[in-house]
Amino acid sequence: MGYIDKSNVTVIDLSAIPFEVLSIVVSLLSRVIFDFAFHYSKIMHEQNTVNDIPFMLVCEEAHNYIPKSGGAEYNASRQSIERIAKEGRKYGLNLMVVSQRPSEVSETIFSQCNNFIVLKLTNVNDQSCIKNLLPDNNSSLVDVLPTLAAGECLMVGDAVPLPAIVKMEMPNPIPSSSNVNVYDEWNKDWIDVVFANIIKRWRKE
Repeated sequence: MGYIDKSNVTVIDLSAIPFEVLSIVVSLLSRVIFDFAFHYSKIMHEQNTVNDIPFMLVCEEAHNYIPKSGGAEYNASRQSIERIAKEGRKYGLNLMVVSQRPSEVSETIFSQCNNFIVLKLTNVNDQSCIKNLLPDNNSSLVDVLPTLAAGECLMVGDAVPLPAIVKMEMPNPIPSSSNVNVYDEWNKDWIDVVFANIIKRWRKE
């Protein structure tokens, strides 16, 4: 993944994958990455050296496939990602878990995290989840989470000497993730939609 083009970042877009098979796809990809890192590390150890091509696996919208609760349909992805969280570091495989709903993500995975970067959270359950993850003497920091502005975050963990509110640089270019202005759009004249283009893209033609 990305090796042929000598790219350090590979984005695997699973947004169009039906939710019925999402867990299986995530499980397969994560297991392949883990197995590669495992066997490569073993080869390097035989040469009295260490893994020199570490990975960072970023799980975006993690609550969709490694939830804290759920039926058997999530077992495959949950077990694979939990194994990476528990064993991956010694094989050069690191894990970043990204979610807007931390209270819905597997507690086993969160318990293995060394650092937390927390942006604005207004949901009480999510705030409580973060509070339980922090040391007792830092739990009061959770009170600021609903008031954080865009680009501000709470950083806690081994990466910072002390828990701190940090202002991060905004991305450039800014991602196209702003909400649609419904009021303005509904007040415009009628728009003729070209459904053929949408269906063509939908079918990946």
